[in-house]
Amino acid sequence: MKHLPLIALFISVLAGCTIKDTKQQPALIKPIPADKSLFNGDLKELNATTLPALFSFTDFNWRDSTLTLTAYSIDTYKASEIDNLQKGDTILFRNDTIITDKIERGKYISINGGIEFGGVDLTAHEEGIYRVLLMDNHPQYSELGKVKLPLSPTLTIIDCGDNPEDPSDTIRTNHRQWLANVKEYKRDFSELNTRVNIENGIITTITRFWIP
Repeated sequence: MKHLPLIALFISVLAGCTIKDTKQQPALIKPIPADKSLFNGDLKELNATTLPALFSFTDFNWRDSTLTLTAYSIDTYKASEIDNLQKGDTILFRNDTIITDKIERGKYISINGGIEFGGVDLTAHEEGIYRVLLMDNHPQYSELGKVKLPLSPTLTIIDCGDNPEDPSDTIRTNHRQWLANVKEYKRDFSELNTRVNIENGIITTITRFWIP
């Protein structure tokens, strides 16, 4: 009878060891992986694809009718993960980890006070997706790499004016001459405001829109 308390204590300790920790672990939220099919060697897979791109007028090869560009992706996150973001969770931004301390939800989502205070701002991008919101409403871009793509015989270049209210120029012929005649600062194209449309592995449209 004297051993009963010891046996009971042993059983309770043993039972306690088998109890699982049901506390929810902090989540680690990463950007949606970029689609790098552009570099898998089969350009025909790039059907109806639009990419941010960086290049200069010197990157056009008019003899071969090609353009060598640096392609970019826009950093995005799954809405299902961002909507469930809680204090203590970690979000990966620019390859740095941000431990969530404060979340403000309104027209956009501000984490830890937003970009200006070492956090990050997110806004709706497409259905089920958020993107980073930088100054002047710019997204966060990540470089994918360089690639040379053929130009369509019916290539169209749509270029913005110097001011937001100026009409865009649409160039369907004599692209080389047009590039030679534009203002020098407009001979360089940036991922911030340039989109390249690719169909069946061929560049069909280059669009540059006005930004501040």
